[in-house]
Amino acid sequence: MNLREAQVVIACVASRFGASTVFPILQHQLDKSVEFSTPVTSYRSLQEGVFLLRNDFPLYSGGVVHHAPLLVALMSAFNNENMVSLLYACADALVAYQLIAMARSFNNSSLPSWVPGALYVINPLVLLSSVSKSSIVFSNLAISTALLTALQGNWVCSAVSIAVASYLSLYPLTLLVPLLALLRDHKLKTVSTTAVTLVTLLLSSYKINDGSWNYLFSTYGVIITFSKIIPNLGLWWYFFVELFEMFIPFFKAVFNLFVVSCIIPFSLRFHKQPFYAFVLCLCWITLTKSYPTLGDGGFLLSFIPFFKPLYGYFRYSVISALLFIHVTVLSPIFYHLWVDLGSGNSNFFYAISLVYALGLATVLVDLVWAMLRIEYDKGKPNLNLKLTPI
Repeated sequence: MNLREAQVVIACVASRFGASTVFPILQHQLDKSVEFSTPVTSYRSLQEGVFLLRNDFPLYSGGVVHHAPLLVALMSAFNNENMVSLLYACADALVAYQLIAMARSFNNSSLPSWVPGALYVINPLVLLSSVSKSSIVFSNLAISTALLTALQGNWVCSAVSIAVASYLSLYPLTLLVPLLALLRDHKLKTVSTTAVTLVTLLLSSYKINDGSWNYLFSTYGVIITFSKIIPNLGLWWYFFVELFEMFIPFFKAVFNLFVVSCIIPFSLRFHKQPFYAFVLCLCWITLTKSYPTLGDGGFLLSFIPFFKPLYGYFRYSVISALLFIHVTVLSPIFYHLWVDLGSGNSNFFYAISLVYALGLATVLVDLVWAMLRIEYDKGKPNLNLKLTPI
């Protein structure tokens, strides 16, 4: 790691830890914000779990805790809030370093290796997500570890990492499909190791949870069934608030199928570019998952620098940037008008969540179009050639 890369990593730790310690009220405000906190990622919920675990109360009987048991056990080992802040800062810094390592593995002289890490550090969506102490930080770390080690050919670490990510937030399990394209020589061993690791984590959770499997519904069942219909930036909540009760089970199944529907098509269509297929699948999950946050979108945008050879093909980059800016600025305002002042209604906030979905969709469409065009041009960009959309 050279000096510039080390500066990026240090800046990441300093900015996250500094913001958390100097402005402690900011963490509380962000943790109450639906843009950065959901029932399955909230730090308040995690703290509740730590309290219950330390005092030998049933961890999941109250319907408040929706974090994985091993994560709750890990956080219970920290008694000092500053140490917790440092843990989150270091986890985020490790993601920044892994992005730098990925850039190095591409051997692309036009993209300095420190750039992806630096963009990750200054990304306000990622910064605020870390300061809010959202558990999505650990999921993102596990995903980036799985991708980096797959690029390096380390199938064991990659399989273990994707299993940890799946254990923490379920949806990353679908990323195993594009990951296998990166580990094409070790597919069976990767799947087997992932399954064994995941089963081990689940059995360990069973032991920690006093020999009860009730944590399965509280952690993963809540995500699948969307049993806590709470406003967030996703497409689910408003739909199920307005839907007749008799239709809810059917459409929950449809929405869950929708989440996984494009994973295999993306992985097969772009199997020759498995890294990009992985990013496309990650984008799709970010768009369609049941409890999304701005932290998910910020993590996704951190991979855009790797598409630098395709920048000339992007058609909606300005529109996408403006949409994300609008969401970041207006979503807390609309939520405040609706919930706190009562001068707005749920349509205000859902409208801005649709803008967020549109921003992710334009990013996804741009990436897919760029991949198809570079393939059509046989790897030699011809930006003067005008084609109608495929």
